[in-house]
This record gives sequence, C-alpha cells and structure tokens, in this order.
Amino acid sequence: MSFQTILYTLLGLNRAGKILYTSLFVLAVPVGVLYLVFLPRWQFTDEDERLFRAARHGDLPGVERSVAAGAHVNGLAPIDRKTVLFRAAVFGHANVVQWLLAHGADAAARGSDGRTALEVVTAARADEKDPAAAEALERVIAILSEAGK
Repeated sequence: MSFQTILYTLLGLNRAGKILYTSLFVLAVPVGVLYLVFLPRWQFTDEDERLFRAARHGDLPGVERSVAAGAHVNGLAPIDRKTVLFRAAVFGHANVVQWLLAHGADAAARGSDGRTALEVVTAARADEKDPAAAEALERVIAILSEAGK
C-alpha cells in the first residue's frame, strides 16, 4: 500500500475513505444522541424528579421523603444541570433551602450557565416586583450568603 493510498483514505478522497467516514458518521450520530439526550435522563431517577418537584413547590415533607427514598440532594437536572437547591431557592422556599443545606446540598454548585444558586436568586430578586415574593427571595439570599461563608 503506497503513501498516496493511505493519505487519500485518511482524507476521504477515495472510495475506502468515503466508506470510512460515512460509517463513522452513521455510528457517531446515534452514539451522540444516546450520550447527550438519554444518558442524563437515565441518571436522573423518578425519585430525583419527585425531589425537584417538591422543592419547586416548597413541599418540605415531600423533599424529606424523596431524600429518604434515595434521591440525590446534589443531583443535576438533565436540562440545565442545576441542583435541587436552585429550584427551591429561585422560588423563595427558605425552609427547603435551609433543610437542603443542612443535609449536604452544595451551595457553591454551578449550573450550565456558570452561576451559583446565590447568583441566580440575586438576579431573580432584582427583577421581582411582588413585595411578598421579593421578601421570600431576600430570606433565601440571606441563607445562601451565610452558607457561603
């Protein structure tokens, strides 16, 4: 086999190269879809989903049940790679935030946007117009600030 044949194959300039790169592409697309779409969902259990839902609604007993049943306090959501602490914090559920921090939630965790829960809640507080919601977010900011020290 000559150097030119090998080079043409690697560059995809002959029939063998075209077959090689076509087969790699045909295999790469399903593997990429499995890795990027399905693998995160397989790692995110139903109990994790219940935990996120309970935290989003401020349901502390639901959060406690989910964690006791095996949900991961620092598990990442498949879509935005944020933890359950982000969900509870951005909705202003200070009691859930405090409980999560007491049970090992990482206040320094960053989502896919590179921001911590404190940064996300601070930005949400700046945009909040409802006084009751703003007060709830301020309580969460105080808790997260204390946890960051």
